[in-house]
Amino acid sequence: MTKFRIVSSLAFLSVIASSVIGCSQGQKQDSATTNAPAGKASTTEYKGGPSELLVLDINTATTDEQFQKFFVGPIQAKYPQITLKQTRDPLDKLIAAGTIPDMVLVSNPSLATVLEAAIPEDLTAMIKTYNVNLGQLEPAVVQQMQKLGEQKAFYGMPFAMNYGAMVHNRDIFDKFGVAYPKDVMTYEEVLELGKKLTRKDGNTNYIGVMPPDLRQMYWQYGVPVFDKAKGKASLTTDKHAQVFSLLKQFYSIPGYLENGKHIHSTDLFFKEQRMAMYPNWIASYISFFDKAGTKDAFKWDLTAHPSYRDRPGLGKEVDFHMAVVNKSSKYREAAYQVVLSLLSEDVQTMLSKAGRLSVLKNEEIRKVYGSDSNTYKGKNLQAIFKVTPSPLPEASKYDPKINAMLNAEVSKNVMVDGMDINTALRNGEDKANKEIVIP
Repeated sequence: MTKFRIVSSLAFLSVIASSVIGCSQGQKQDSATTNAPAGKASTTEYKGGPSELLVLDINTATTDEQFQKFFVGPIQAKYPQITLKQTRDPLDKLIAAGTIPDMVLVSNPSLATVLEAAIPEDLTAMIKTYNVNLGQLEPAVVQQMQKLGEQKAFYGMPFAMNYGAMVHNRDIFDKFGVAYPKDVMTYEEVLELGKKLTRKDGNTNYIGVMPPDLRQMYWQYGVPVFDKAKGKASLTTDKHAQVFSLLKQFYSIPGYLENGKHIHSTDLFFKEQRMAMYPNWIASYISFFDKAGTKDAFKWDLTAHPSYRDRPGLGKEVDFHMAVVNKSSKYREAAYQVVLSLLSEDVQTMLSKAGRLSVLKNEEIRKVYGSDSNTYKGKNLQAIFKVTPSPLPEASKYDPKINAMLNAEVSKNVMVDGMDINTALRNGEDKANKEIVIP
């Protein structure tokens, strides 16, 4: 994907931001239980009366406890007449039963599913009415929302995001006398470190680095797997082959493949402690360490997620969760209050402490990230923000199945079976068009 048609994106942001900031200048910041978005006071109060909102969580993994803490508690403290009920039933099942949710919680790659059901309301008018300052949100998130709305609409309000990072085992670096990773590195630099640290010592096989899978590498480079203009899968461009060729260099490091497997278990880093570097989502490391029980068992730290040499400063793809308001809901005014509550600094701080990165550009909120578990206490957490999220390529409803095939079949054909990259991609494209797109 290109950089979101950056000129038009910034123009859109400028129009929205300039129109919503004015009224809020000089006003006193509200307390924790207000609905002040992004630290600014709202000029519009709720007058919608008693409302019961059905909230569908499609894929934000908001637990029952988190739903009560981040959604129900703050909104009822301000407006007791607004009640929330969470559901995880499939969207098509809810629609068929006539119980269409008033709000939908969804990740940005999956918004297309909700759009196909004609549910999302364009929140542009709400943003103006309630003085929501989009300028205080992470720019990459705002730009992605604009892209999803084709620069014309804002189909949901982001409330939490994820950030790429790379965790590394300093004990392994010390063991082999290799300098620790720099805060910001290219994939080529990580590859060279991986070569130095993929070795056998006694009876232990050490893996230098487990790179992202092919799907994630394409996402970070902005390369789509489906061409909407042609209505066909697209896997055989020069850029597809270029990214695949880089990934193959990681898998081709002598000693990397184990028992014919090219993708390793995360246990190698978190449990067995024989992997030196592992790039992934910052939010995932908390659960990995908790599961393995090894947070204090070895010396480790963080750097920014690796970048492409020709796309410096861009890390892992932009990823965030948003609250979508059903344009047909009779409780839309109540839903707006939930959205505003989610953007308040108090709720954003609670989310940050629980391990969900705030969408606000607020250093104080970022500093308390993950503090509920203390996983990152004393770690180089601020290094991850030295790169910004990469723009995503244009998405389609066929992407999940095509990406699954890339990881399970196309990658294996090259990495394990030795097939030529161009041949593997051509075969994959043909198969996608015959079995995924045409049906």
